[in-house]
Order: sequence, then structure tokens, then C-alpha cells
Amino acid sequence: MLQNLSVLAFIGARAGSKGLPGKNSRNLGGKPLVAWTIEAALGSEIITDTLVSTDSDEVIEIAKTLGVMAPFKRPESLAGDSAAIEDAISHGLNWLYENEGKNYDLVVMLQPTSPFRNCKQIDEAIRFYLNQRQSDLDTLVSVVKAPQKSAWLLSSNDDGKVSFCFPQPLKGHRRQKLPQFYYPNGAIYIGKAMLEPRGFYTENTWFFEMSEEDSIDIDSLSDLEAAEVLMKRRLNT
Repeated sequence: MLQNLSVLAFIGARAGSKGLPGKNSRNLGGKPLVAWTIEAALGSEIITDTLVSTDSDEVIEIAKTLGVMAPFKRPESLAGDSAAIEDAISHGLNWLYENEGKNYDLVVMLQPTSPFRNCKQIDEAIRFYLNQRQSDLDTLVSVVKAPQKSAWLLSSNDDGKVSFCFPQPLKGHRRQKLPQFYYPNGAIYIGKAMLEPRGFYTENTWFFEMSEEDSIDIDSLSDLEAAEVLMKRRLNT
């Protein structure tokens, strides 16, 4: 623990996935995909407990085998494609409070589709959040740099013509002078543990930058295959 804080790692691992069915229990580098995130949480020097919230019996068994909490099967209402992860987090926090009397100061959401995020990055992100936050409303999300050409992103108007998505004048801008944009990589989210749902993206959100390689997010079979190549390379070095 840090500063006597109680920190819960929340790993949401739904069974359903349109892009890659059963992806959280698929093999990557010799172990289930979700295991990489569970082990990263267990390796943290700051996280107090780790909770896996899932509607998959297979994932529950994986979690229990690795020694983390998976004390319930997530309700169907919180496991569909349209279910908000914030509701699942609140359900988990409420369940732990009502059934085990456990309260937490912070919740760190770790998506199991980010297998290259490690325990050191988790702890670094938590320390950064605690140093930067100005109130309990502050949150943190991990990000990765977007390609510089993102500044030239276009959208289609109602009449079918295109317009720039960003208001800054781009004419004559050299690539090296374009503004830097970022996008969330899905690896780490941090906020105050609350029994009522609250999103991680607010006007009080800090960002924690990660490398492109560590930001790989697995949503499809091609993502998994690319991750397997990278994992083999890392394990052999």
C-alpha cells in the first residue's frame, strides 16, 4: 500500500466478444490472455486486492487458480455489449462491501486485452496520479501518441463534403510542426473507488503516456496473432 491507501485492481473480463469470441481465455505466450493482466496486478507493490469480474466460468477458474478474487459471476445485465464498465465496477465494489466488509480508496481498472502493460507501469501510473491529483474528482487514463497525421483527420459533412475535425489552421504546416495528439490505449484507468457509477473521462482527467508496443490492445484475431509474435520475441530476449 502507499500512504495507507487501500487500492483495488478491477479486471473486467466479459465472456462475450464479437471481434474475438472467448478472447480473455485464449492462449497468448503459453497462458490465457487474462492471466497476463492478473499477474501484472499481483506484481504491483501498491495494489491491495485484485478482483476479476466476469460472466465466464472459465475465467473465474483462471482467476482462482492464480489466487485473486472472483467471488461472483457477473449478472447478465452487466455483461452485454451495451453494458457500461462503470456499472460493473460499482457492482464489484458494492459486492465486496456488502459481503466482505471491504472498502477501498482507489480503483485501478486493468483491461485484460492489454497484455504488455506490466506491474511497474501500474505502480508508476498510481504514483503519478497521487502526485498530480487535486481532488477526489480527478481520474487518470493511460494513452499512447497518435500518428502526427491525425491532425489532418477529416469528417464528412451532411452534404457529403469533407472538413477538418480540428479547428487549427493546417495549411502550410510541416509534419514535424503539427500538434501532438494522443488516444487512450485501454491499459490503465485510475479513480476514487465509489459505490455509485462514475466515468473515468472528465475535465479532471490526467493522462499517463505509454509506448506504442506496450499499448497493444487485443480486439481481433489479427491483434492476437501480432501479439503472439511480439510475445515470443520478448520471451526469447
